[in-house]
Amino acid sequence: MRTLFYPQSVMVVGVSIDRFNLGKQIVDNLGRFGFQGPVYPVGHEGGELNGRKISQRIEDVDAVPELAVFLIPARYIPDALDVCGEKGIRYAVIESAGFNEYGGVGTDLKQKVLDVAEKWGIRFVGPNCISIINLENGLTLPFVPLDPSMTKRGHVSVVAQSGGVIFDGIRLFGLENIGFDKLISMGNKLDLNENDYLDFLVSDPGTHIIGLYLEDISDGRALMNHAFQTEKPILVLKANTNASSSTVAQFHTAALAGDDQVADAALRQAGLLRVQNMQELMDCFKIFSLPLMKGSRLAVLCRSGGQAVLFADATHRHGFELAQLSDGFFEMVKKETRAGVIRMTNPLDLGDVFDVNIHIGIMERALQEEEVDGLIFGHLYVSEMELKPTEKLIQAARSLSLRYGKPVVFAMISEKELWVKMKHMADFPIFHESDYALKALSISYRHFRNRSRIAGRKRHVPLLEGKTQEDSSRQSEMMHPGETFNVLKSYDLPVTDFRIVKTAEEGLRAAEEIGYPVVLKIAAPPILHKTEAGGVRLNISGQEDLERVFREMEGDEYLIQKMATPGREVIIGGKQDNEFGPVVLFGLGGVFVEVLKDTAIRVAPIDKEEAGIMIEEIKGARLLDDFRGQPPADKETLVQCLVKVSHLLFDHPEIKNLDINPMIVGDEGEGCMIVDAKIERIAFP
Repeated sequence: MRTLFYPQSVMVVGVSIDRFNLGKQIVDNLGRFGFQGPVYPVGHEGGELNGRKISQRIEDVDAVPELAVFLIPARYIPDALDVCGEKGIRYAVIESAGFNEYGGVGTDLKQKVLDVAEKWGIRFVGPNCISIINLENGLTLPFVPLDPSMTKRGHVSVVAQSGGVIFDGIRLFGLENIGFDKLISMGNKLDLNENDYLDFLVSDPGTHIIGLYLEDISDGRALMNHAFQTEKPILVLKANTNASSSTVAQFHTAALAGDDQVADAALRQAGLLRVQNMQELMDCFKIFSLPLMKGSRLAVLCRSGGQAVLFADATHRHGFELAQLSDGFFEMVKKETRAGVIRMTNPLDLGDVFDVNIHIGIMERALQEEEVDGLIFGHLYVSEMELKPTEKLIQAARSLSLRYGKPVVFAMISEKELWVKMKHMADFPIFHESDYALKALSISYRHFRNRSRIAGRKRHVPLLEGKTQEDSSRQSEMMHPGETFNVLKSYDLPVTDFRIVKTAEEGLRAAEEIGYPVVLKIAAPPILHKTEAGGVRLNISGQEDLERVFREMEGDEYLIQKMATPGREVIIGGKQDNEFGPVVLFGLGGVFVEVLKDTAIRVAPIDKEEAGIMIEEIKGARLLDDFRGQPPADKETLVQCLVKVSHLLFDHPEIKNLDINPMIVGDEGEGCMIVDAKIERIAFP
């Protein structure tokens, strides 16, 4: 991968001297950004460009460039790539479109490119991309002209599935005065995908913060494992979030664990930080240029009472608390300000203090407080006369933030003409809105907690190598209830005693063996929601009642079970996700699952610690504790059940959907009992 970002030489195929030629723009960009290696233009018309000979054929280039960049019609790419392979070129960028982007068209070309690349061992970016920018060495390969004065080198690197997002990012980086190191447009991800680039960036010394824009995820488990291996913040803007609804009516798990819900849960499980839009992404790039937020206590200093109120509201809205400032701090403030005017509270309104040196002194004293984990300064910029003092204040905020290892979030709105100028002069992140600033700070705090949670643990999710993930589009079938319960029993899961019977006589004998009271359910023909269809009768107390129920219930086959002891009802579910493979779900069961939709999701398999976190994560977790005189539920057994179900799902990729609902959780020490379950599996030919 390093050769893609640090090639010694570049060949650009598809160049002409026409001023509108896109290949020419690539060559010009390399010159403008100071790429030092040889650049070899190739185009069938030949000629000369900026003193460089344009070779008419790849074979005519009298060198073996390390990287080839293609911007020619798609139909010519396979042959051109083959020539590169024969010449000894092993890395390429295919910026051309026309490879099945719109469904069907270009499918054959796509396969030809893959075959040629495999033949020669060529790794390539794209197709249908604007490729790579590396400000460290001036490697600038987009086919539109870029201006070096509009970019600034920093430590942010971005991988995006969209060239348009990269261009938007470049503009926003400039407006927000954020420096970047590397930008990658992946295009169709025909060869290299986000995991390949992430693997490189995680160990790249020039990259401290990583941003990902994804419309689909090539291998969710590999993505998670890359995140487990680094302390660098990885921010994910995941688009294309429409949930699939093909089985929503049949399985609670499918309804509650749609594609985006699974992606959201999996990203959180791995410590990846999800953002919702480009503004949030840029705000997080800014916030991660500051020291991490390592606690929840904030000091708020403002030059306006209204600002103070807004910041206080945002503080609580995003999970922070206002720090308890010491008497010593307030004594210092009193000495520096007009007596009796400023209220000694947090937030602290400095509205009548116009001396920037006093602001700086108060800011430093607040950062010295042990109870303060971070500080917000809301600056009220009045006029151009305050330009220099404001610049001094911002530079002091930067210096103090680094000195005390605590984030100082600076918020300000200036006059229109000075807004961008001020950002560049200060060279420090500036926010203009309290809510955006506090939301970004909350993500910094979450990253700190993620690192603390993952540190010291060997964290990874097993890949699906050697386990073929079943194609969810294949025809599926409902597993017979008896087989379903036997599968659960094979994983040592607690299933209530049951029998499969076909006649009332068999049912009566089974009930005697099991012991009354019992439950009778229709087993065949399959009924997904038996209760609504009248296919379930509970608490049958004796032979006479059972005979009557058999007369009233029409079925070809019946499931008879021991009536479970009452307890808390929970659901444990699972499904095969297209991007992350098997996932497991937990929540309150019975009717609550449909009404509250209060669930936790994890990529399977999980360990006991993760299962315990899942249980505590749902909003209804308090109902499993000692609540209103009710003893605590048997969480230990519940944890074991969650772990076992997660392994069942991982071991059997043919299971498309699984609902265990309800599982009855007894009081502490009394165990759990599965009373109803259904499995949908991929049908074998």
